[in-house]
Amino acid sequence: MIDVEPGYWQRAGLLRAKVLSERGKARLGDALIAQTCIDRKIPLLTRDEDFRAFADAARLSLIL
Repeated sequence: MIDVEPGYWQRAGLLRAKVLSERGKARLGDALIAQTCIDRKIPLLTRDEDFRAFADAARLSLIL
């Protein structure tokens, strides 16, 4: 379990909105995962190419 920081839901919503405004694919679950990694400053290990849009829009470090 990971505790979420205050403002987590708002930051995740803004991140998703930013990706969508850039015509990226932004599923809600992916936005929540990406925001958690951004908040904790940990890289995301994934095979899902959809996370590239989050890496481009924010400080998300990806390991593909």
